[in-house]
Amino acid sequence: MQRLSMPTPWFDKLAAGALRAPLIDAAAALSLFLVAVWGFDKPLARFAGQVVLLVVLLRPELLKNGLLWAVLASVSSVALVQDWSSADNHKYLLVYWLWIMTMATSVRDAQTAEAVLTWHARFFLMFVFLVAACQKLSSPTYMSGEMFELKLLLDERFKAFGHLLGFDKSIADAARLTIAKLKSPLNEFEGNAVLLPANDLSRTLALLITWYDLLVQIAIGLLFVPARKLTDRMGHLVLLFFIFTTYLPAPVFGFGWTLCIYGFTIARACFPLLSLAYAAAFVAVLAYQAPWREWVLTW
Repeated sequence: MQRLSMPTPWFDKLAAGALRAPLIDAAAALSLFLVAVWGFDKPLARFAGQVVLLVVLLRPELLKNGLLWAVLASVSSVALVQDWSSADNHKYLLVYWLWIMTMATSVRDAQTAEAVLTWHARFFLMFVFLVAACQKLSSPTYMSGEMFELKLLLDERFKAFGHLLGFDKSIADAARLTIAKLKSPLNEFEGNAVLLPANDLSRTLALLITWYDLLVQIAIGLLFVPARKLTDRMGHLVLLFFIFTTYLPAPVFGFGWTLCIYGFTIARACFPLLSLAYAAAFVAVLAYQAPWREWVLTW
């Protein structure tokens, strides 16, 4: 009698695929996507990214070609030097990571390549979050909540988020109008300064965001320092929480994708099933690009 077997659940198939996929292949594909979508806007850098993407689509085996990654790293480095004073922080991380990808794809031994990726991914997570926390602790304007209150009042990217939390957008509109008057050469203000309109809710929200941001970043940086399974597992959970919650209101999607790559790289080497959670984080970063801010502002 023939024995019937139940179909494999889709989750088990997905988990099995994650367990079999070589880390260097996955990291290279995710990094190339980062370059193509959120790379540098300089013409040479954009052209190089598009050409490399086309080459890899036609010849997938070249995804692990160290020469192609060296080209991407070189042109991105030039673009960074040209705009070094105004470039976002994650653009520096992108250049560093492209050189790491160049190193990893230039070695023949797969274990050595994976060790290069995982060591540097861990280092970058510790460095980025702990240095950022130290800088914030030393900043009076950050610790007072002033920085995030100004973002809620003046930054268009936080306008929908503040409205979602119940912050009256008319106050933010009044603050932006006040700043526009301050910048106008037709108006004069004593001391060249103005008092922005605010309320208790804006100050409370700013303080909550400030302490959430600081404590979560300290936790992530410290948890990845020991390089032990328990602390790593906790670090991944906090990092995933940070990614899912931070890049909804803050549309710095290239930074979010970079952190996903770092976390995925470490998790894939030690906790294969956790890499599925990072797969969801990658999708979330893409989904956060939807025009939800315009939808929220119409409520």
